[in-house]
Amino acid sequence: MQIHNVKRWSEPGLKPYIVASFGILFAFCLRYTLHDYLQTGLPMTFFIVNTVIITLLYGYKPSIFTMVISVPLASYFFLQPFAAYTVPTSQDIFHFFAYILIGLIAVGVIEWLQRARYKAILISRVATSRYRLLAKASSSLKKFEADSVDLE
Repeated sequence: MQIHNVKRWSEPGLKPYIVASFGILFAFCLRYTLHDYLQTGLPMTFFIVNTVIITLLYGYKPSIFTMVISVPLASYFFLQPFAAYTVPTSQDIFHFFAYILIGLIAVGVIEWLQRARYKAILISRVATSRYRLLAKASSSLKKFEADSVDLE
């Protein structure tokens, strides 16, 4: 069965982007709080977790937004030299590439699973609706047959 509304599982509007912004802020604050212990280790891990959560709740567009905002934030605050933009080293490029690759794979898989889940829900609703229509038609047909037998 072809279901064309599968892409509409996520919530439209600005709310997903506002929640994503607060998620970025929370991930940043958490990482910044632990900065003395982590130093340059795990510069983007909290941002990846935020991206996955936003994808689960709101879809791929707000999660791409979180990735676009998170890379410069993590680069500026959590990679040496701290609080400065410099020419990225090969290790920095690896961090960026790994974060973007892991993020895109997670976003793609989660979006695919959410669409499949929503498609199953839509098919279930269509099947229930068709069953009710069929039951109503069957009931009407039985009533019509009973009335026609009474007339004879």
